[in-house]
Amino acid sequence: MSNEKSTFNFGVLKNSAFFAAFSEKQLMMISENADCVFVHANSVVFRLGEYSAMMYLILNGRVKIERKDADGENMVVAELSDGRVFGEAALLSRGPRSATATALVDSELLVIDRDLMLEIIRNSSPEEIIEIFSALSEQARAANEIELNETLKRRTLAAQMEAEKQRALTEMVAGVAHEINTPLGVINTAVSIMARELAAPKEVTIQRAADIAESLEIMQRNVERAHRLVQDFKKISVSQLTDEKELFDISEAVEETVNLILVNLKRSQVGVNFVNRLAFEQKSWVGYRGVLSQILINLLTNAERHAYPSGIGGNVDVTIELADDKHYRLTVQDYGKGIPKECQPRIFEPFFTTARSKGGTGLGLAIVHNLVVNVLKGEIRLRQELQKGSAFQVVFPRVLPD
Repeated sequence: MSNEKSTFNFGVLKNSAFFAAFSEKQLMMISENADCVFVHANSVVFRLGEYSAMMYLILNGRVKIERKDADGENMVVAELSDGRVFGEAALLSRGPRSATATALVDSELLVIDRDLMLEIIRNSSPEEIIEIFSALSEQARAANEIELNETLKRRTLAAQMEAEKQRALTEMVAGVAHEINTPLGVINTAVSIMARELAAPKEVTIQRAADIAESLEIMQRNVERAHRLVQDFKKISVSQLTDEKELFDISEAVEETVNLILVNLKRSQVGVNFVNRLAFEQKSWVGYRGVLSQILINLLTNAERHAYPSGIGGNVDVTIELADDKHYRLTVQDYGKGIPKECQPRIFEPFFTTARSKGGTGLGLAIVHNLVVNVLKGEIRLRQELQKGSAFQVVFPRVLPD
């Protein structure tokens, strides 16, 4: 290694918090004997489960560290830059790697192997050895603390998202229950009319028969209306409780969800226009009915709360169509006040909301993003070029991967 490069490495080592307790002699030994490697962006430095005896110092660049959490999900525990070390556990243990390290940009790394570190320890005083192991232990403790905090945050977020989904379902239950009262009230009135007519001690005239027939027709229409509400709600509520795929008519499922959510949207004078652009042979989908309904409910609720606040009312267009031969596109477009440009980059962040004082949790769109990306393996886009209002487009596969 050239003297110039060795001097540069020494400077990075000296300014690294991890090596703060190392003597200049020890740092010089590392800078002169450790190898430098260049890693291209998106290249894996090491993988979870691999065996290695090396730690790394970032001379310049950025590296992402990912682990599996307690639920087996990938979790980014750190993004490191110049002067930071990673992989130090390999110097303390001969076990497999507990994380995966990936270069985020083109990066230059200093590779410090176990043999070099042991050589430094052999030539160190007891006090220096204690300092070295203290640094290694502190690094490991900090990494474990980060992992624990990230796991806790993710589990807390998952629980809050589930609570938010249940809240939406509860609101729909209340809305449907209220809506069913209307046809039941009409039926009750019709029954009273029939009972009065039939109890009257007079001949059954043509007019009385017509009144009774009209009452029966009114009863039938309202029974059918109540039945449709219950059946549509049953389909959605049951599908919310299962994560199994099923074969169903996707356009019909979207329309059923629209009809149900309209029950709640009436309070804000929000109307929904449903447009189905799928041909008959394009409607069958093997997917998650409950997930699709949850996405649509959240997007429509978001439009009600943010596009048309204070009950001023307005319209929302819901369209289901093909994006291309392999993907569906579900669009929810409102014509309200729109989303401020400064808020647009953060709309899918958990807990980000501009309506917290009105009961907003900031989880509605975060739930949508999570379901679209992680369950439907699709993507959601916000159309920002509209002159008025907002349009969310959900694009997802016609054939979901296993």
